[in-house]
Amino acid sequence: MTAPQSFADALQILGCSARKNGNSDYAARLFAQGYEAAGGTTQTRFMRDYTVRHCTACETCAVPGNKKCVQEGKDDSSELYSMLLEAPALCFSSPIYFYHLPSIFKTFIDRCQCFWFRHHNRDPYILSLPPRKAYVCLIAARPVGDQLFHGSLLTLKYFLTPLNISLAEPLLIYGKDGPTDLKNDPKTVQEVIDYGAAAYNDTVPLLTRYK
Repeated sequence: MTAPQSFADALQILGCSARKNGNSDYAARLFAQGYEAAGGTTQTRFMRDYTVRHCTACETCAVPGNKKCVQEGKDDSSELYSMLLEAPALCFSSPIYFYHLPSIFKTFIDRCQCFWFRHHNRDPYILSLPPRKAYVCLIAARPVGDQLFHGSLLTLKYFLTPLNISLAEPLLIYGKDGPTDLKNDPKTVQEVIDYGAAAYNDTVPLLTRYK
């Protein structure tokens, strides 16, 4: 498929695993398959392909009128920032490490503190962003756990809120550890494809149970 000319041309999928060709990567492909079969366009990128420096809590971005993190321009964060600001919708496909998101993704989330401050300081551009949805496929090795996804969903919800992006009900997948476990589970494969199709048809409700 020809890549869109801008982030605004397609739903943006971000694969968040450090492991190439594992379950999260496969889920990203399945989601794209379902979304595109339903009539949509997607573009996929992977966190492991970007170098993102850690937030240093300098709070330079807290000063009203500041538009950028001081680290911007020193790493690859600018493209990811543009994705968040311009995408009409997003999907995050991520493994769960110790009941949370992997460090390569969490590092980027922490760097988006600059958007929280811009929203807090009533930056007109941030306040003008249109309402959008983010879809989430979270994949855990553990077969059980009532709170297994809770921390990740809370983090994703409040990470995206200043950007006027609301979490849709996520697809939560248990018991996939080996890199081909998802691929070898036809029932769950179909669930991910169906989730992508439902995203295109806008039939996935908003997440409401995590506060």
